[in-house]
Amino acid sequence: MQPPARRLLATLRARFDGAALRVALPGQPCQAARAPTATQAAQWAPLQAWCFLGAGDGSSPLLQPTRAPRVEQRFSVAVWPAAANSARRDVIEAFSRHLDGSHQLLAAGGAWAALLLRLRVKAGDVAWWRRRRPSDPWDCGYALNEPAARAALARFEPRRATLVVAVDWSEDALLDAITGMARSSPRFLHPVRWLVVQPDPSDITERLRSAGLRVESCDNPTSTHDMNR
Repeated sequence: MQPPARRLLATLRARFDGAALRVALPGQPCQAARAPTATQAAQWAPLQAWCFLGAGDGSSPLLQPTRAPRVEQRFSVAVWPAAANSARRDVIEAFSRHLDGSHQLLAAGGAWAALLLRLRVKAGDVAWWRRRRPSDPWDCGYALNEPAARAALARFEPRRATLVVAVDWSEDALLDAITGMARSSPRFLHPVRWLVVQPDPSDITERLRSAGLRVESCDNPTSTHDMNR
């Protein structure tokens, strides 16, 4: 674990890892956040439950700043079956904007309020003793199946709780990327969640499970039963 001063400086300097993750998929514009519909919020409920399952409170003892944050499950994988250009894929985009605080910025009401919100987020990042709240923004991004992006994912270090979304990857590349990050995850200071979005993720699910990973199912948007098995 880094000395307190170095850890504080590293946290203040940390930025969204744009080499490993992208806010928008290639070929799609980065759209401004829009308020989610009630239907979308209901559909992403199992996704949110999965993200926070085992995420811990993110705190370290006040007098022990070198202690790793409390995170019971640092790495987890789930699947979300969704065809291309479907409403279910729109739910993923809306959920990501909910989780990363974009909807909070939208409701902040003006540039100054938005700036204060960003400053509060960064202040929360450096307060190692503070318990993480459900409203604390995560980093959310799409993982790209490209050589440079895969190399960046292999050395990825989360600056805060992170959701990685993989859309329509080839199975071999996805297996390598997820198992590689899973091996690195014991040193992560924050939880990382991989969400696999494919029309039929059954084959990659079985391959990941054969590799020793637990893969949760978010197939039923009205129930969290599968995530608690």
